[in-house]
Amino acid sequence: MRIARHRSGSLRFTTSVIVCLMLLWAPVQGNPVANGISLPGLPAVSDAAWDNTAVRKVLHAFAYGGQARDAQIRDWARMPPARAIVEILSFEPHNPKLSPPGVSDEAREFLLPGTLRSLSDYWASDRPGNRMPPGRRYLFRVDEWNAPRSTWLHAARMRGLNPFRERIGFFETNVHMAVNLAAGVTTWQMIRYYDDILAALRAGKPYEEVIAVAAASAAVARQYGHEENWFYDGECYCNEDFAREIHQLFFGILGTDDPDYHEQVTIKNTAAALTGMPIVAREAPYDWAGAYVDFRSEGHHSRPLEILGTTIRGATAREKIHAIAKVAIEHEESLDNLPVIIIGGLADDNLTPAKRERLRRAWRAMGHKSLLRFLRAYAISTMFHSEDRVKYHNSIERHLITANRAGLSNPEHFRDLMENWRLEWVEGVRPFEPAHDVFGAQTGPEAANSAQVFRLNYNDMTQSGWRFSSPLIYYEDRRPLERNWGSYAPRMSGGRFQVDAVAEWLWQRLLADGLKNYGDLERAQLHALLATGKDFGAVAFPSTPNRPMTPADFADGGGPADLAHRLGKRSLALQSADEETRHEAKRRVGQAVNFILATPYAFAQEGR
Repeated sequence: MRIARHRSGSLRFTTSVIVCLMLLWAPVQGNPVANGISLPGLPAVSDAAWDNTAVRKVLHAFAYGGQARDAQIRDWARMPPARAIVEILSFEPHNPKLSPPGVSDEAREFLLPGTLRSLSDYWASDRPGNRMPPGRRYLFRVDEWNAPRSTWLHAARMRGLNPFRERIGFFETNVHMAVNLAAGVTTWQMIRYYDDILAALRAGKPYEEVIAVAAASAAVARQYGHEENWFYDGECYCNEDFAREIHQLFFGILGTDDPDYHEQVTIKNTAAALTGMPIVAREAPYDWAGAYVDFRSEGHHSRPLEILGTTIRGATAREKIHAIAKVAIEHEESLDNLPVIIIGGLADDNLTPAKRERLRRAWRAMGHKSLLRFLRAYAISTMFHSEDRVKYHNSIERHLITANRAGLSNPEHFRDLMENWRLEWVEGVRPFEPAHDVFGAQTGPEAANSAQVFRLNYNDMTQSGWRFSSPLIYYEDRRPLERNWGSYAPRMSGGRFQVDAVAEWLWQRLLADGLKNYGDLERAQLHALLATGKDFGAVAFPSTPNRPMTPADFADGGGPADLAHRLGKRSLALQSADEETRHEAKRRVGQAVNFILATPYAFAQEGR
């Protein structure tokens, strides 16, 4: 993949697209029956192709980069992919291999249930052990407007939890089945919506039941207004908004085979099914206010209804929703569209017709539709690890990958290292307030191809780069926290930190591209920053430091290339006993981080 910048400042991503139709019928490698993961259409990569970079790509795509240590990533790379992926992707609240405590980090979050509600309550409290600074705790109170957003942003990067779980939770509640705090959904409803979906996923429920749990929630009823739907004296006093979107957005059914039947029968009867379900508060005062639906026979169309060509029965709206879901998941349009919605939203913005067919084949092969099995099979497949896969990062994905790969400990995040307000006030993005309302959050292509977003990120990394380049992190009146790069960076055999090794490690840690885009210019700049704290141009050409550098300057292997090589052999004093020397080394690492994150490569990932 070549990534270039237009003169206007926008991005251009040119991808070589290779389509091999024979892959549709490629045999599954390994033993698909024994491992219970591989699916037809998604052959697993070979053990040889499953390497360090392959593991890192999975972490970036499905766990916001994760917090796994280098040794753990190497262990996963040495395992057969079908075995490793089971350890990497799970819906448990905690995954200590994917998200271990930081060095000298107690990670008390291991002791919490891991739900948004439990985390919100804990971080808002004065309970012993809560390390959230007192001045920030109000942001996590369940009745505070920012509570779902603040709690989730911390959960997705907090060591001791499970960033894959939060990645999928966000996808389901902000993209696939999006609801919106700005459209009247309350904080209680949003948090319960999120927690109920993830509880269903953790329990291993069939995917149609997970969707039914979402469809029956108070958050959805408030978003679409069918909490006020009633059926009396043969008349349906109801709107058809969610009656349409449960099929279109939740299951991918548009009714294209017979639009008239879909509009006049399926949608109208689904509206009648969504009656007698007012929202009530069951706990008071103010706790979980309005977070429940009271499914009543009174005011409900209790008789059978024809929907999607099938008779749907149920004494309440909840029963009918679950009955609809069982039919919808096997509808031809759902079988075609739902797997494409999932993978298109999570991992690939370049889904060709051939790739779509392979996803459909895999999805259809599962009698029991398991989202976890589907994602595991895809994450170790040749399709995911192919150079024609491109995932553009939206602002939230880029923010959290940065947080997980450039943040080193929970105390850093308690001190708000990433300054969450920047998402809203700098890039205009707010979790749980999707940019397109029920049609979902900001997309990756929208962020990656925006000159404004690129400029804002560039300015953020250059003008506010102190967040990473400062060796100390301050908050309120607490003692400053020193960043501990020396406990993570690679050492040479003699125990020293060599510039070229640290530079490559940082690039791979932040971008996970296998150094594919780590060219002469990037290498020279990182070597100079780490070795001297200055731009390469200022070191190579002190009389004309702003002289433009091009690959041609390195073509003959002399001059600039030789200087870059010599700079790479210098050492970084990351664990010096002298405080000033140690802090300077850490400042240089932060400068290198800022440089990497300011490149266009931070906006996208390709398969290989």
